[in-house]
Amino acid sequence: MNTLSQHGSRHAFDVLVIGSGIAGLSFCLELLQLRPKTRIALISKVQLSESNSYYAQGGIAAVSSPEDAIAAHEKDTLLSGDGLSNTKAVNTILTEAPGYVEKLSQYGVQFDQGLAQEGGHSHRRIFHSGDQTGRAVIDTLLARIREHTHIDIFESHMAVNLLVQHTPHQPGNHGEVVGAYILDTSTSLIDTFLAKVTVLATGGAGKIYRYTTNPDVATGDGLAMAYRAGVRVGNLEFYQFHPTLLYHPECRNFLISEAVRGEGAYLRLPKTDERFMQRYAPEQMELATRDVVAHAIFTEIERSDYNYVELDITHQPKAFLEKRFPNTYRTLLTLGIDMSTDKIPVVPAAHYQCGGILTDTCGHTDKQRLYAIGEVAFTGLHGANRLASNSLVEAGVMAVFAAKDCVKWLDEKQSAAFSNLTAKINDWDSKGVTDLRRASQINAHWRSLRGEMTSYAGIVRTEAGLKDLLRLILTRSQMIEEYYWKHLITRDLLELRNIILVAELIVRSALQRRESRGGHYREDYPDKVEQQLETILQLDSFREY
Repeated sequence: MNTLSQHGSRHAFDVLVIGSGIAGLSFCLELLQLRPKTRIALISKVQLSESNSYYAQGGIAAVSSPEDAIAAHEKDTLLSGDGLSNTKAVNTILTEAPGYVEKLSQYGVQFDQGLAQEGGHSHRRIFHSGDQTGRAVIDTLLARIREHTHIDIFESHMAVNLLVQHTPHQPGNHGEVVGAYILDTSTSLIDTFLAKVTVLATGGAGKIYRYTTNPDVATGDGLAMAYRAGVRVGNLEFYQFHPTLLYHPECRNFLISEAVRGEGAYLRLPKTDERFMQRYAPEQMELATRDVVAHAIFTEIERSDYNYVELDITHQPKAFLEKRFPNTYRTLLTLGIDMSTDKIPVVPAAHYQCGGILTDTCGHTDKQRLYAIGEVAFTGLHGANRLASNSLVEAGVMAVFAAKDCVKWLDEKQSAAFSNLTAKINDWDSKGVTDLRRASQINAHWRSLRGEMTSYAGIVRTEAGLKDLLRLILTRSQMIEEYYWKHLITRDLLELRNIILVAELIVRSALQRRESRGGHYREDYPDKVEQQLETILQLDSFREY
């Protein structure tokens, strides 16, 4: 058999940023304001703009009107978090939210006049740019990023594993991260990136489920790499499902924003037109928190002969809808749906990872020199269920804090020797070419996994189903690991390896939490328990990689 080395080149930077959503981009810009000559490597799995942030429709929650108050925003966030939010993180991040929105305005983001209303919020406090806020923010930040000559951009590059330097004979020192192995997907070579600071800004893992609002890049890469490096992760059972993904065979992953319900849309049953939310949240109705609305829709679909429910905003004027939701209106119209006259078919879909890598609000992880910011991080802001439009502001505020904090490492030398690096990876010099037939068979596991995660570890869960699923996952994981160690590394293989690990962590977390709370509903344990503990997992807790 032919052999093909995957060894690439070796790079050294001050900072390695993995991920190009709002967290990663904001971090770069903030750090360069503080230290203009910092050399930054910015890694993007595909093109730089492709991220969860880019597709965010709703907006950014921040208090700005005299009728509103930070305390009210905190109260709404804590209620949505269903008893598991970290009150210190909530206060810290939401207090800084208005300042971050002002920073975006200074960068050039054009927000619309008038604040939007979304589910779970007691006031209108959502800054938005039509129904494409994420795109407006990312496009603006990217324009500023490209002005800086000290940022080296690496598109079509995917992180493989973190490089960890262990420091012996230092009690309490869990080691430091000194960079990462990065696959250049255009050449299939794996480069070594060394850095004084490494930042994970890799987003979530929505592609683990059959229906998701996330783009194809959302495969849990940062979470999986951190876990393999021995970093603690927590509360992964709380995967938030957005209530209203468009249900249409010709358009997948298209979110119908929370703001549509914020502007008065009703949820109705097909054929009968009944507004069913009165059975689940008679006071808030369609503006209940996402966990409540998603569970209600899921329950109604299970009871009916339909695979969807309908979102009805036909009582609003056409001119208003065209102006307030221009992208949604145009997209639906191309599919034969006029939202001013037609009801919109919707289903719940995996949307946001409320748990993640354990951090504080500055993004500190268990490893020195390693930061995690944005959706990949678990600060405790979201608790058991994220409040609408709190995600972008958390990512931005964390990015600012992390940039200020990491300056302390930039004047220090890295560990002199790299002989202690521990990042298990293939023996590239002796690896054979990819077995295309076997690769296709291995990748078929992903399709099955997504269906099983949706059925067994989706909106409604049971112990029997989770245990069955865990057995299936462990069997598949063994096959994927065997293939990983024998064949050339590709993006598809890396994503599959990461997503199967994240699936395992979600299922193990869901088995541990024997209660129902927020985005985690156990049919066999429908009530909350008084003891509110985090679900923490670490590499040595059940097996090694």
